[in-house]
Amino acid sequence: MILPFDALGEGEALVLLHAGLADRTMWREHLVPLAEAGRRVVAVDLPGFGEAGLQSGPQAPWDDVLETIALLIGGPAALVGNSFGGAVALRVAAIAPERVSALVLVSAPAPGIEPSPQLQATAQAEESALARGDVEGAIEAILAAWMLPDAPPALRERVAAMQRRAFLLQSASPEASEGPDPLENRLEALARIRAPALCAAGRRDMPDFLAAAQELARSLPDARHAVIARAGHLAPLETPRAFRRLVLSFLADVESGRPG
Repeated sequence: MILPFDALGEGEALVLLHAGLADRTMWREHLVPLAEAGRRVVAVDLPGFGEAGLQSGPQAPWDDVLETIALLIGGPAALVGNSFGGAVALRVAAIAPERVSALVLVSAPAPGIEPSPQLQATAQAEESALARGDVEGAIEAILAAWMLPDAPPALRERVAAMQRRAFLLQSASPEASEGPDPLENRLEALARIRAPALCAAGRRDMPDFLAAAQELARSLPDARHAVIARAGHLAPLETPRAFRRLVLSFLADVESGRPG
């Protein structure tokens, strides 16, 4: 499936994959600056988010990303993924290494790591609200768990609106299910991913994702680790300038051959 997208600029390709409580509009402030930095920037909606409907049956969003990259770019691209988008980026790199020039994984989960009680409680609060038909309650639980306490009200409402759209899309496709995981949820499977990787998390993120960034950096063969000061789980939205500096600096190092 070709995914809905926004594209801008010319140069080395950079594909942006959104978090699981967002959609491609989370990248809207980044498109122009990244294009002006000499990048061909493509932001996509993953299936079940934004304008990308879910098809019935097992889902393989990594295949949809690859199909979209093939149409829009042709050659290899650097993938930048936040949270769920980072998980998808890892799986794209696992099944099609020739299509991925670099990976930037921001607050991405590490495969095979058991969630903490805090993370389990977060998921349970959302699921319980949805089970009783309380969509707004589920959104409030999500905002409380994933956004910084001092997040501006406009940002909170922006994320709420993205999540609201996702719930509407996903409720319209009850036949959708999770497809087989190319990494089989095994941390050791990361050893076959050879693309240079930056594994980062916000300093104010949940402990699960701070630990995951370190574990990913240890497990991927060519990886470095970073912590983004003042950011939580959604660094591209919370600290956009620091996020862009980190991404562009890493990609410049990769393209120049400088070691991590």
